[in-house]
Parts: sequence; structure tokens; C-alpha cells
Amino acid sequence: MTGVEVFVDPSCPWAWITSRWVKEVALERNLAVTWRSYCLEIRDDYGTAPTVPEKLRPMVIDAHAFSHRMLRIFEAARAQGGEEAVDALYADWGKRFFVEGTSHDDALLVTCIAESGLDADLIKAAEDETWDTPIIEAMDVAYAFGGPKTQTPTIVVDASPPYGFKGPVMAPAPTGEAGVRLWDAVQVIAREPGFFEITRPRVNRPRPPATT
Repeated sequence: MTGVEVFVDPSCPWAWITSRWVKEVALERNLAVTWRSYCLEIRDDYGTAPTVPEKLRPMVIDAHAFSHRMLRIFEAARAQGGEEAVDALYADWGKRFFVEGTSHDDALLVTCIAESGLDADLIKAAEDETWDTPIIEAMDVAYAFGGPKTQTPTIVVDASPPYGFKGPVMAPAPTGEAGVRLWDAVQVIAREPGFFEITRPRVNRPRPPATT
């Protein structure tokens, strides 16, 4: 199997869309996927990116702070139950946060922990700053492969040598054969050492898929 690390901030709809695409492709390309922590609150120094409109900044700051607390739970769950625990948490979070539009409060954190079959005491990790250490360590890896202050998602493929890239950002993400074809195409581009960037305008709003 090929190891693939996907660096996500749980509040980012673009990362959620990409994560569901990777999950589907993993079955066809024999990928072992790991969800790595990427905290937008830390990246933006507890503020917002300059591109965020002024009127939206309070909302964005609140969302990133809430997501940061969930990332601490991710890391505590990883230490306690391994990658399967993080996968279960992220899947349940995405369903409730993006698909169902559940209120963004501590009840959501408690529900995600319970529905993932994990220890209820994990909620304490949300306030424990010691879990920021593995979050920051993961972000350093993302920066190394995606560039300084890269975005979420960033993906790193455990090849020889390993390679990574910022994105892809999609709305919607292709599924089925088209999804696998896009994965294969991205791998060709990402392996080319002289290739750095390709972009175009985001004409669609993020539309998270209805399945996890």
C-alpha cells in the first residue's frame, strides 16, 4: 500500500470535499490514508488570512477556534486509539458540521466522540494546549511539502522519494472513474520536480458531498 497523509483543518469545506475524494480513490489505488492536523487558527496567528473580507472575520475566527479544539481531540484520539479513531472522528464531524449543519458548540464535540465509540473523557483534550505540539509538528511537514503557510488540504505521498502538493481544491470533486483519473493525473504532475503551480478562478462555492 502507498501511504498518503492529508493535512486538514476540520472547519475547511474544501478539505472535507478533497478528503471524501481521497477516501474513494484509496479503494482503487490501494492507499493507506492518514488524516494529519492542520490548524488554520495557528497558521493565521489567531487572526484571519488577509483575503478574508472584514465583515466575515469574526465568524471565521470563531470557526477556526472551534476547529482547533477538535484538532486537539483528534491528536488525543490518535494517541489513544490510532488512525482508525481519527478517521471515525473526522467522518462523523464532517457529516454533522457540513452536511447536517449541526450547531457548532461543545455538544457537537461530545456527540462526535460518542458516535465514534471513543472514550468520553477525550472532550478534556479540547482545552489541553499540550496537544498543540503534535499539531504544530504536523503543520511543519505540510509546510515542507506544500510551501510556507500552505493551505488545507495539503497532501503528502509516501513514495521514493516522497512528494507533496497543496490541494487539490474542487467543487464538486469527481467520483468513480473520473475521480481515479484525476488522482492519477495529479500524481504525474506532482512527481515532476520542475513543476510548481497551476491555478484558475474558483467559480463554484464549496459543496460538501452528502456522504461520508
